[in-house]
Amino acid sequence: MPIVGAGSADKGSGRGGTRAAAIARYALLWIAVGAALALLALALVDGPPGDATLPPVQQTQLAHAVRAAGCRLQRAEPGQRLVPPADGPSGTAARPAFYDRAPPVGQLTAAVRRGVIVIYHRPAATRDRLAHLRALQEAVPGGTVVAPYVQMPHAVAAAAYRRVLACPRFTDAAIDAIRLFRGRHIGTGPDR
Repeated sequence: MPIVGAGSADKGSGRGGTRAAAIARYALLWIAVGAALALLALALVDGPPGDATLPPVQQTQLAHAVRAAGCRLQRAEPGQRLVPPADGPSGTAARPAFYDRAPPVGQLTAAVRRGVIVIYHRPAATRDRLAHLRALQEAVPGGTVVAPYVQMPHAVAAAAYRRVLACPRFTDAAIDAIRLFRGRHIGTGPDR
């Protein structure tokens, strides 16, 4: 003869076991969410490994920053070519981004014509300097291209329409000059 209460007890303990498992899953879910939020907070505070923060601004006047960095400002007359290039025919423009491999020069000059600042560097730039260039690009992502330039006679240079800031050394002072150059000339191309 079956015992009437035995089946109920099993079902009850089954429900109790299911309830305990649900509580454990709920607790584990909250622990995982908390850990993910903690990792996200650390990433936002410290940034990903290898990230560079830009040095503090030392100069507020472009002419002073250029002089302090030992850079040179160049302005092209119509028909004159600067190195790196700061003018060319209209066409398909390189989109603002950080490039490991340079887009075609025609796309870079088309970007300059649209008011985008192109920051050129030697292909052999150090990892630290590339991190600084990436931070420069990310500071104004819609208006900055960073790309290597094989025939680069300077350590780093920035180009706006018919203007080049050429720096023989890539220093924190050169970063200051690039920031101010970009601030002054972004959006100045004829094809905006």
